[in-house]
Amino acid sequence: MISVQLYGVVRLQAGVAKLELDEAQVKTLHDLKGVLPNISRKEANDLLVLVNGGRVKRNYRFQNGDIVVLLSPAGGG
Repeated sequence: MISVQLYGVVRLQAGVAKLELDEAQVKTLHDLKGVLPNISRKEANDLLVLVNGGRVKRNYRFQNGDIVVLLSPAGGG
């Protein structure tokens, strides 16, 4: 099982704070970006993604027990 935690604007947009996904159906970041509720793949491409507390490459393959954190990019001015 993969635990996905959402923070910031992405949490508000998705309408959920946490998802539990099966690593057999969501194998890569590309797969994950396609199953986020109320978030298009284009919007998902702008998110900061951490897996087990660190940055990962685009071709990272999820493993059972991974904890994924999705953060909205910071803005300001």
